[in-house]
Amino acid sequence: MPGPRKLASAEEMRAALATIRAAERETGSQPSCPLCGAAGLTIIDRSSRPHAEWYGLTCHACGLNDVISIPMSARSGSGY
Repeated sequence: MPGPRKLASAEEMRAALATIRAAERETGSQPSCPLCGAAGLTIIDRSSRPHAEWYGLTCHACGLNDVISIPMSARSGSGY
């Protein structure tokens, strides 16, 4: 049995990030998987703001099970 499916390219990462951002804007809707298009994508926000945004993505239809990390830059004028 193959292991969990991962985001394998920059295009897949961009699609996943767009899905996450859309789900943040449309909180009442069920997001679709960026890889297979199936409804029911699970997105878990594991962020450690202000350092990074972390999102766990799971799709039971295609086996996607991956995490996206988005480093957050220091704010301008923060002294760092």
